[in-house]
Amino acid sequence: MAEENEIDEKNLKEKEEDFFDYSQVDPLTAIGYIAEPGSIYYIQPSKELSSYPMYIENPQKIEKRVGAYIAYTLNGTDITAQTTRRYSDFFALYEKLVQRWPGIYVPPIPPKLIAKNTSRKKIKHRMRLLNRFCLNLSNIDYLYSCEETSLFKRNTPDLASAISKLPELTNDEYLKRLKEAFPNHNEEYDILIGKGVIIDFEVFLKKSLKNVEMFEKCVENAAEKREQEIKNYFELIKGLVEYEKNSINVFCDDNFNSLIFNNSAYKELAEKVEKLKNRMINPYTAFKDWLEEETLDAEAMLTTIKGIYELIEKEEKLKQKVGAIEADIKNLEGGRSSLKQLFKKKEAVIAIKQKEKDEHLEKFHNFELIVKIVAENLENQIGEFKKSKTQTYYKYLKIFAILQRESNKAIRELWSLVQKALSEVAPNAYQANGDYVAKPMSTEQNDEEQLDADVDDVEEN
Repeated sequence: MAEENEIDEKNLKEKEEDFFDYSQVDPLTAIGYIAEPGSIYYIQPSKELSSYPMYIENPQKIEKRVGAYIAYTLNGTDITAQTTRRYSDFFALYEKLVQRWPGIYVPPIPPKLIAKNTSRKKIKHRMRLLNRFCLNLSNIDYLYSCEETSLFKRNTPDLASAISKLPELTNDEYLKRLKEAFPNHNEEYDILIGKGVIIDFEVFLKKSLKNVEMFEKCVENAAEKREQEIKNYFELIKGLVEYEKNSINVFCDDNFNSLIFNNSAYKELAEKVEKLKNRMINPYTAFKDWLEEETLDAEAMLTTIKGIYELIEKEEKLKQKVGAIEADIKNLEGGRSSLKQLFKKKEAVIAIKQKEKDEHLEKFHNFELIVKIVAENLENQIGEFKKSKTQTYYKYLKIFAILQRESNKAIRELWSLVQKALSEVAPNAYQANGDYVAKPMSTEQNDEEQLDADVDDVEEN
């Protein structure tokens, strides 16, 4: 079976040179939107990424005997030796972090792709989400500086294999790791209250994912319709330009001064037409990206909660083991014993059992502390998660508003210039043969245009 990240050759060959000249400049940058430092929405490497410890850029197709894959250059202020990473490397790192940090939130990576559904657009989209992972990971000190990530940052040959060979941590090793990561943990933390918070949040997340899925379908439908509307609009403008060239030009006996879209005197209008494609951005792409991130983050949090449940289950098994040993000791002290113990002195058997109990009791207390530290951290993470989700919602809502307004503004500016050209080329066009006569603009229209102008000034400043 083909590897998940092998590339569909047919898709890549189509305008391949455009893909490999790729730079992460997004539609927002094209309309003058400047992302805040640390923004993970459509990052531009030369600006936002250059100050970060770790990020990827410059995707390159690597040929194999069968198929190919995409390799990214790993870069950043903390990357000493330039190296390349592919999706399977990221996947190996993510899985190992989840395995060796059970119950601790690990930022999500994009899901695997179906090989035959891969395109340049998908690769660019994946790269943005991988960079989101890099930046989020860089902001979590204990994950970024741990053994797994350090191995990922180095120029390690066959990285996925090297990471997969890292052994599972013992309970003592994991407790030591947690104490170093969270030195200010509260040993008196009330696990019962913490479990209640975690269970409630898990129930909420599962409901939330269903709501997001329904909303995602609505956005997808709206995005497709808007995409078609934009295409139709471009076809309309193209049709007008061609109609002038092929028909109006003849009707006017090759008098170019009678043309609108093809008149060299109206360079500004020609420029607006040329730039229209870059400015008529589908605003629903922002909502699609937002909802995808919501899903990825919620699923990552559910994975974290699953991890702490597994820890609690192990803790309960250790507790039961201690209880079983205590029951054995009690039976021995009461004179009851098994056949094996008939050949041993009662006191010696009790001493062995007592030692076994002490060892398991120590393991239980250590594991109890592991669960407390992890649960306390997760409760704090839930608070941060809620806060970040609210801020992300505001951010994407603002982006949608900017994209929506910019598209409308581009169209309004274009047709304003057409009206201006018409007033010069055919000043009496509206009055010919008793046709519609333009009326003065209403007060409400004036107020609306002034409001648009004021908002534009605010956005520019």
